[in-house]
Amino acid sequence: MKVPYPSIGAQLSVSSHMYVCKSVDGSMYEYVKCQTLKPKMLASRRFKHFIDEQPDVSRNPFQRMTRIDCDKVFVTKSVRYGDGLRTNRRPDVCQELYDMIVEEVNKDGYDSLEPV
Repeated sequence: MKVPYPSIGAQLSVSSHMYVCKSVDGSMYEYVKCQTLKPKMLASRRFKHFIDEQPDVSRNPFQRMTRIDCDKVFVTKSVRYGDGLRTNRRPDVCQELYDMIVEEVNKDGYDSLEPV
């Protein structure tokens, strides 16, 4: 899906990214961003809380080594998402990975970001 963060003109608003849904409460959704792991990320101090996950259809829908960024949670309100936005390969992550994500996100706080 495309998230217009921090503004509609930002790069994130024109590129599709994968997200794991952290929680749903009515029409309020919280998402954690996933991105293909790049070599420069390995030495980066930008990420404090993250999970690096190998592609494995028994655990996740990823097709490449992926970094799950647990420092930020994207929040949307009053938006409904159709099932067509879910991945075809696997529409979710396994319970073990989901629990790891929630634990890492909640370790010592996170930035809650709402698109403008």
